[in-house]
Amino acid sequence: MTQIKFNSKIIIGTSAWGSKISYKKSLKIGSKLIKMGINSFDSAPNYGGGYSHQILNHLSKNNKINVDTKFGDIATFNPKEILKRIIRYNNLNTFKSSFKYLSFVRSVRKNNHFWKIENIKKNIDFYLKDLEFCQVKIIYLHSPPKNIINKNYLKELNNLLIKKDLNLGISWPDESDFDFLLKEFPNINLQLSLEFFEKYKKEIIQNFEHIYINSIFKNYCNKQNNSKSFEYYFRDLLNLIEYKNNYKIIIGINSDKSLNNLQRYLT
Repeated sequence: MTQIKFNSKIIIGTSAWGSKISYKKSLKIGSKLIKMGINSFDSAPNYGGGYSHQILNHLSKNNKINVDTKFGDIATFNPKEILKRIIRYNNLNTFKSSFKYLSFVRSVRKNNHFWKIENIKKNIDFYLKDLEFCQVKIIYLHSPPKNIINKNYLKELNNLLIKKDLNLGISWPDESDFDFLLKEFPNINLQLSLEFFEKYKKEIIQNFEHIYINSIFKNYCNKQNNSKSFEYYFRDLLNLIEYKNNYKIIIGINSDKSLNNLQRYLT
């Protein structure tokens, strides 16, 4: 696979940008990735202690980047989340903004009102404002509870997103929703764990056109009792999806070491 084709297959996960690594370090890594020709990123409002959206928007001021984000990924007001934001303090504006999507209770996800189209629309408008300099591509419903999505619901939401030039996706669906999507919405964008993809590989490849595999190298190798190197790991994944144009890999690059590994693989 050529470097250009590889670049088009990779999306950078930013769940640690602003939490595990600092705001400034995230900008530095993001700038290097863009120079390497990788300009697609996966995010959510509470990724990186609430800083991920802000970091990506900052990056996109000078280099237009593509961003996918999520509705339904919940974080609550608790000492750990508050401490993340304090430790990674950048300035007063970013600090204040990092709190705006925190919920008081995680159980809000189980409330049907939370998943109403009107509430999703309101939040999407906030996300688009957060990411005003970015090209937002996909809005995922993140792991919706059972009995939330159905045919009419997804059609209505999809029509709303089309008007905003956005694409609808589902990230980390449960198995019952996966079966429903397989039968009714094979053209939807699906973000899946590598384990889920491996489990249903045959059905996925036969039916779905837009798949994003969220691959966590250490977790995958541990579960497979596998000590493969970074290069072998990605070669396996890329060979798996090379012949599917709209199958992509999401990987987290959260350190100079992982960035250098990726850069070495590309060159």
